[in-house]
Amino acid sequence: MSQRMVVSEDHLYEVLAFLFSSAHLLVNEPHLYGTFRLIDGASRLIGFALEGGQLSDEQFLRQLKEDVDEKKFLLMTDEETYFQLLADATRDMAREMKSRAAATEGES
Repeated sequence: MSQRMVVSEDHLYEVLAFLFSSAHLLVNEPHLYGTFRLIDGASRLIGFALEGGQLSDEQFLRQLKEDVDEKKFLLMTDEETYFQLLADATRDMAREMKSRAAATEGES
């Protein structure tokens, strides 16, 4: 596993501020907004990591960000497709994590 920093300190604080303010705002917002805020935060974090140019492989995260950014606003107009985005992103992330773990084990 890599030990390099892929997000600048400024971007780290921006994401943290977004997450904490989102948590605070969710107290009074409809429950589905929480899912939107989480995937929006994930997309922002991916964007900052891509911008940093330190990732060993950008392809998976770049595609995931594109998918999320393309479909996240469907929450307002097409909940079924939005829910499928959440399921697909979760599945894809789990597969990627499994693949990365297997690759790390293979290096040992």
